[in-house]
Amino acid sequence: MSHARTTVSNTPSSEVSASRRSPAPERVAAEGFEAEAPAFSRLAALQRTAGNQAVQRMLRGGGTATGHRLPAVAPRLQRHDGPTVLSPEGEDKGKAKAAEKTPEAKKMEDIRAVLDKSPVGKAALAILDKYKVPVDLAYPGPGSVYQPPAPGKIKILATKTVEQAAFTLVHEANHAEASNQSKTADINKLGRAEYVKSMLDEETTSTVNAILSKTGMSADDQKGVKSAPLLQARYEKAKKAALDAKKSAEEAEKAAWQSIRDAFTDGTLVTSNTKEAYDVYYGKAWDKVHKPPAKEEL
Repeated sequence: MSHARTTVSNTPSSEVSASRRSPAPERVAAEGFEAEAPAFSRLAALQRTAGNQAVQRMLRGGGTATGHRLPAVAPRLQRHDGPTVLSPEGEDKGKAKAAEKTPEAKKMEDIRAVLDKSPVGKAALAILDKYKVPVDLAYPGPGSVYQPPAPGKIKILATKTVEQAAFTLVHEANHAEASNQSKTADINKLGRAEYVKSMLDEETTSTVNAILSKTGMSADDQKGVKSAPLLQARYEKAKKAALDAKKSAEEAEKAAWQSIRDAFTDGTLVTSNTKEAYDVYYGKAWDKVHKPPAKEEL
């Protein structure tokens, strides 16, 4: 949000002297004031001509422009846009500094600009906005992760570039959507094989979505985005092979999806925390819940 600020420039000394020789100030009766406010009028006039510092000196007891102290009359504040409202010197500078974007906020702005170039990227952003999922772009790792329960939080490795973080965000947004829609596999209710399969399917779709957020961009936009999502080349190779084999577009998409699915079990991809193949990782997670280690007897 931007903050409007008023810049008050000092008037040349000749003009200030002229204002000091002016007769008694006119009484203010403008619309929006609660009552006539000669004291406030004089303060505002002095601020516009001599600047904030002169007003501050006067308020500290230095006297008015005419050498006389103002009567003890509280200034009236207007209820509309109008004359300058007196404020402590430097307050506007503080507000402007507070309005500056943090590095993470600027990075998120750039990430959104990248993802706004494709339908899948826009859909990922819509998920974050719909479920109000916060994103931590300063996560030290290991890896990047969606952290449940819903709405959850997405944590992206701080060392990722804007483009890399954008594709990772699409991946994690799919996990966030599954969690918020209660579609993530329930480790307590499903059997081991069903649970592992469901989690691998979710990981696969998350990875494919990240790929589509790049390939769904226009040709010109793709040229401007140098980074590639994880396994994009593998996905496109499998899709091309299917099309070359005279498969339909739908069949080619399925073949490409399956090629990514296989990467989670053939050792191509491993988890960032335990460095295991994903089927092994999720299998151990299920075992931990359903087959806890026997307690040692005393």
